[in-house]
Amino acid sequence: MSQAFHGGNLIAAAHRFNREPGQFTDFSSNLNIWLEPVLAGCEEIFQEVIRYPEADAATLRRQLAAVYDVEPSHVLPTAGAAEALYLTMRLFTGKRVGIIEPAFSDYSRACRAADISFESILLSPHEWFSPVAAYENRLKDFDVIVFGNPNNPTGHFHPRARLIELMRRFPQKAWVVDEAFIEFVERHEEETLLSVLPEYSSLIVIGSLTKSWRVPGLRLGFLATSRGEWLEKTALWQPPWSVNGVAQLWAKHNLTAAGWSHMKKSLAGLPSLRSRFMVELEKMPEVRVHPTHVNFLLLELLTSSAADLYDSLGREGFLVRVCDSFSGVPPDRYVRVAIRNEDENLGLVRAMAKFFATTLQPA
Repeated sequence: MSQAFHGGNLIAAAHRFNREPGQFTDFSSNLNIWLEPVLAGCEEIFQEVIRYPEADAATLRRQLAAVYDVEPSHVLPTAGAAEALYLTMRLFTGKRVGIIEPAFSDYSRACRAADISFESILLSPHEWFSPVAAYENRLKDFDVIVFGNPNNPTGHFHPRARLIELMRRFPQKAWVVDEAFIEFVERHEEETLLSVLPEYSSLIVIGSLTKSWRVPGLRLGFLATSRGEWLEKTALWQPPWSVNGVAQLWAKHNLTAAGWSHMKKSLAGLPSLRSRFMVELEKMPEVRVHPTHVNFLLLELLTSSAADLYDSLGREGFLVRVCDSFSGVPPDRYVRVAIRNEDENLGLVRAMAKFFATTLQPA
């Protein structure tokens, strides 16, 4: 099937299913729907639109450092985690890069964009939820290791202590760790690798405000490292005014200690919502629900096509993410669904049950 490269593409879905974009319940993008973003007034936004923002986003850099508890000299604000990733990979031209997969497909795209030769460290399905120790010997020949923690699309999470052991075992390697979904992990402040940046100069952490702060349209992210030469190079490659004025204005009002506390409190109900959603999905014998640490679930379809399920749900007004575009995921077999509120989750379950009930089962 032909599906958007990323989730949340409501315009394409509207054309495909002959609906207005606002008529979908979007399970294809994994945002913190329990947080209502606070935006500035129209006049204040207008003033930012008609003047240049800070070219180097220096104020935003200080705000990120304060909220995420890192040194200002260790963080570079970017236009989303995507820009951080693409800037980061340019550092490793001529290096042997290994990407642990299944993974977000932009890791490999960023390597291609930087003309970097890379290899997939492809995990079989029975290894997807295993500790790194299960495949550690496959990492040894690479100069750079790239992976998501938590992983997208599996939702698997490696505890910080295990990753520290790994970095100590291979101190000569560079580590690029995408923590776009870290805030959805319980006790995430004890698990993020941002807290150990000064101790590991070979580490780069990619951060995103898109998911947990629910501001995908603003494009806000960062890369963080204690290696000064890496930060200087990426800052040099980054165009001036990369982070726009409206995004910087949002940060002025929200990226504060109070805003951070409010964002974390908004996620308090996630574990119970996740558990109840999983229980309902597991009642369907046609689906295998994989464990997760975050705000989305990876569903393996045992009797049906992912493309057919996508089409059926789309016609009912529900969007899910078919996982074919994720590197290392078997095609037409997996879908990823966000965790939303109780009524929406149950609505999706009912729509899926209806699909399975009307689909011929194999003999």
